[in-house]
Amino acid sequence: MNKRTGDIIWAGVLIAVSLFLLFPASREAFIRLTQNHYYPMSFIKFAILATMGEMLAVRILNQSWQKPKGMLAKALIWGFLGMVIALTFGLYNGGAQAVMAAGLLPGSGAFMVAFYTSFLMNLTFGPIMMGSHRISDTYVDRRIDRAEPATVIGAIEAVDWVGFIKIAVLKTIPFFWIPAHTLVFLLPPEFRVLASAYLSIVLGAMMAYIKKQGQTK
Repeated sequence: MNKRTGDIIWAGVLIAVSLFLLFPASREAFIRLTQNHYYPMSFIKFAILATMGEMLAVRILNQSWQKPKGMLAKALIWGFLGMVIALTFGLYNGGAQAVMAAGLLPGSGAFMVAFYTSFLMNLTFGPIMMGSHRISDTYVDRRIDRAEPATVIGAIEAVDWVGFIKIAVLKTIPFFWIPAHTLVFLLPPEFRVLASAYLSIVLGAMMAYIKKQGQTK
């Protein structure tokens, strides 16, 4: 696909999704759908937006629009992760409020609730989720490449865990996800999963750009 055409199509889809939330009637419809179909909507949000993030990362790295390897399988995995993230948001946000109400954490107010939710979630659930996703992506890649052994154990052994700890855990969590999710938890509940899906695009683009700069050097 021509780069300019691909850029226009990709940006057009993102703008269309964003504009859907700007108009009162469509925004209300979105809120009702999210409230009434919480998990299916979370699946859709992440399957679409996170996959768009992967496409953008490939575009940045290769300077052309290409179908990501195993795109359908990875989109389904993103959708499943979206449902897990939706559940986790409720668990950690409610837990942070309960712990603060019991006097087990200092501070009060919406900002502190948002910060504690993000801080606790990203330090505990975050590494597990990202590590599991790294394994699933590696497994899909190895199945497509017919790498041996094409098993979950083979995928676990193939992951660069040192790089994962150095970059994903020690850099993206404290410097990106904790502050970003603090802002997410200041939003109304109906928009939090969507905002997190948007953030996956931002982080994917940032990481691809950093990797591209490293390749150039």
